[in-house]
Amino acid sequence: MLTEKLLAIDPIIIGIYLAVSLLLGIFGSRLLGMNNSKEEDYYLAGRKMPGWLNGMSVAATALNSDVAPLYCGIAVVTGLSGCWFFLSRFGMALLLAAILFAVRWRQMGIRTGPEFFHLRFGAGNRFARVYSSLTSVLIGMVPWIGAGLIGIHLVAAPIFGIDSKAVTLLIVLPLLTVYVWTSGLAGVLLTDALQGFVILAANLVMVGAVLWVFGGPSGLAEAVMSAAGPENGAAILSVLPQADNPVLSPLSIFAWMVIVSVGAGSAVGADGQRLFSCRSSHEAAKVGIWGEVILFAMLLMLMLPAMGLLARHPEFYTATPTEREFAYGRMLSEFLPKGGVGLTVAALLAAVMSTISTHLNYGSQTLLNDVWRPLVGEPKPGREVWIGRLLMLGIAVLSVGVVFAADSLLGIAVVVLGIFGTSAAFGWAQWWYWRINFKGWCASVVAGPLVYLVCGRLLPLIPWWAAEIARGPAEAQNMQLLQAVVALAVNTAIWLTVTLLTRPEDMEVLKEFYLRARPMGCWGPVRRALIAEGRLPAEAAPSLILPGIGVAAVGFAMVAAGVLTASTLYVGQYREAGLCGAVCLGTGAVFKLIFNRYISRLTVNQEP
Repeated sequence: MLTEKLLAIDPIIIGIYLAVSLLLGIFGSRLLGMNNSKEEDYYLAGRKMPGWLNGMSVAATALNSDVAPLYCGIAVVTGLSGCWFFLSRFGMALLLAAILFAVRWRQMGIRTGPEFFHLRFGAGNRFARVYSSLTSVLIGMVPWIGAGLIGIHLVAAPIFGIDSKAVTLLIVLPLLTVYVWTSGLAGVLLTDALQGFVILAANLVMVGAVLWVFGGPSGLAEAVMSAAGPENGAAILSVLPQADNPVLSPLSIFAWMVIVSVGAGSAVGADGQRLFSCRSSHEAAKVGIWGEVILFAMLLMLMLPAMGLLARHPEFYTATPTEREFAYGRMLSEFLPKGGVGLTVAALLAAVMSTISTHLNYGSQTLLNDVWRPLVGEPKPGREVWIGRLLMLGIAVLSVGVVFAADSLLGIAVVVLGIFGTSAAFGWAQWWYWRINFKGWCASVVAGPLVYLVCGRLLPLIPWWAAEIARGPAEAQNMQLLQAVVALAVNTAIWLTVTLLTRPEDMEVLKEFYLRARPMGCWGPVRRALIAEGRLPAEAAPSLILPGIGVAAVGFAMVAAGVLTASTLYVGQYREAGLCGAVCLGTGAVFKLIFNRYISRLTVNQEP
C-alpha cells in the first residue's frame, strides 16, 4: 500500500509543487511580458511563444488521470510491443498535423479553430462555427475536466484519507482557477512546462527503481523469461506486435492509425491555441514535433516499468480489461521507493492540472470568440477578457456538476471515437477541395453517428465478424475499431455525394479564404480567378501534399526507431538497440533536412 510508504517529506514535496505551480501561474504573464488586459496577450500570449514551449504544453495536456492505469494496463498484456499503442494512435497523426497544416493555421491570423468555418463557408453562415464551439466545450472539454477532478480525488483519497469529493475540489479547483484567471495562456504554458518536468522526473524514478530491483536490464529480461516461460517470455520481450495478441495485433494497429490519422490537423482545438500563439509559422510547425517527442518519452517511461510487474506476476499477461487496470497501482506499491510517494502524486496532479488548465483557458476563449461574438456581438473594448473569465467560471461549474453526477471515470467517457471519427475525412477535404460546401459539412455531421450505429447493427451479421466479437472483450474492442473504419468510408461517400450534387460556396468567399489560408490541393478554378484579377502571381501552384506526407513518414520512422531503441535497451537487447539507434539517427538527419526545406516552401512569400 502506498500509505505504508508515506513519509513526512512526501506532503512537503506535494505542497511545494502546488505552491510553485500557483506562483508560476500567477506571475507567468509578467515573466513573459504580457499585458493581460488585452485579449491577444491573455489568450494567445501575444503570439510570441517558441515552438518547444508550446510542444511541452501539448504533451502535458495530453496526459489525464486515466493515462497511467490505461497505458500500464496495455503494457502488461502486450509487453514491450505495447509502445505501438501510442505510436499507432499519435505517431503519424501529430506529424501530419504539424507538417501539412500548422503553417496554414498560423498564417490565417485567426484566434480559434471554429473561426475557420467563418472564413470557409462565408461570414453569414454562423451555424458551423457556433455548433463546433459548443460541442467542443460541452462534449469534449467539460467531461474531461470532470474526469481530471475525479482523478485527483481518486489519487488523494486513499493516500491522505480524504473521503469527500468536495474537500478535494476546495483544495485544487481554487488553485487552478486563480492562476488560469490571472495569467491566461502565458501562465498555463509555464505551469505546463513545470508539470512536464515533474512527470518526466517521477517516471524516471520508477524506471530506475525497477532496474535496481532486478540488477539491471539483463537481470530484468532473465526474470521475465523465468517467470513467464519461454513462449510468453519471448512475446513479452519482443518489440514487434504479436499477431495472436487479442489486445494489440497488427490489424488493430492499422485500424488505430487509419482512424486517428485521416483528417489529422484539419481541425484544431486547444492545440490550435498553441499554434496561433507561436512567434512564427516555422515555430508553429515545430509544436507538433516537440509535442510528439516529449509525449512519447512520458508514455514510454510510464510503460517500461511494467516489465518488472510481469517478472513478478506473469499472470497479468493474460489479464482481463478490468484486471489490467489495477496494474499501475500494483506497480507503485511494489517498486516505488520510500520517499517517492510525494513525487509520484505530484506527477499525477501535474498530469491532471495541465489538462484542466488548458481546457479552462481555451474553452473560455472559444465561447467568447465563436459563440458570444456571432450571437451577441462584439464586446465593448476592454471587456473581452472579463467576459472570457466569466465564461471560464461557467465551464468550471459545469465540470463540478460532472464530478458529483458520475461514479467513475468510465461513467463520463461520453465521446465515442467511432461516432466522431466518421467525419474525419471531411476535414481534409474542406482544406484540399474547393467544391466542399456547408451542405456537405451538414451531411457529414448528421450522417456520421447514424452510419456508425447502423454499422454496429449490420456488421455482426457477417459470420466472421460475429466470430471475432465472440472471442472475448479485447477482440470485441478491436472489431469496434474496424467498425469505425468501415463507417468512415461509408460516411465519406455520403458527404461527397451531397457535395457534388449541390452548389459550391460563393466564389468571392472562396477567393478570400484562399488568400488567407493558401490551401493545398484542388483549388484550380479559384486560383485562376485570382490570377485573372491580378491578386495572385501567374505561376503554377507547387504540389505539396504528397511530399508533406513523405516528410511525416520519415519523421514517424525516426520517432518509432527512437522508441524501439529505448525499449530494447531497457531489457538488455543491445544488438537490437544498436540497430534501431542507427535507424533513428539516420532518419533523424534526413528528417531535419527535408522538414526545414518543406516548411520553407510553405512559408515563402506567404506570411500574413
